[in-house]
Amino acid sequence: MAADRLAEHWDIYNRQLQVIGHRQRKETLHPGEYHLVVSAFIFHPDGQVLLQQRTADKLNFPSCWDCSVGGSVVAGETIETGMHREMHEELGLDLPVAATDNYLLRTYSHWIEAWFAFETLTPLDSLTLQRSEVQRAAFFSPAVAHEHLKQIGFNAYSLELRRAWEHLNQK
Repeated sequence: MAADRLAEHWDIYNRQLQVIGHRQRKETLHPGEYHLVVSAFIFHPDGQVLLQQRTADKLNFPSCWDCSVGGSVVAGETIETGMHREMHEELGLDLPVAATDNYLLRTYSHWIEAWFAFETLTPLDSLTLQRSEVQRAAFFSPAVAHEHLKQIGFNAYSLELRRAWEHLNQK
């Protein structure tokens, strides 16, 4: 069985991030309708970045390395609460999430992705991976992380990774 929860409920947004409806994940979105996705890069203060490897039964990009954490915002959540939930679910992290941690919004064909940047001293062995979605997690130098992220194909997150590090260093 796929790890993806096709019955979860999403708020549906227009391009201006106004809620215009509700759907289950398995339902088709029409042109001009978007769901929200949150993604983050989490860095160690030494500059290493945490990546997660998706499980083999994910519908999209199975077994590929991915950003530190990410997923869909479910109905009723804000971008910040969705980010906090995803971090806690996938990695067992309880980092505070503020609007100022969001450094980029990107619009795609049927989703709007909110990118966040965080820093942690949490060691890998203190993470609690959501085994239904995450095979493993590891810290990498940005150059090695970029090579791993090329597997995904449609977007190697080059801009997002660079901007995340810049965002943290501007705080």
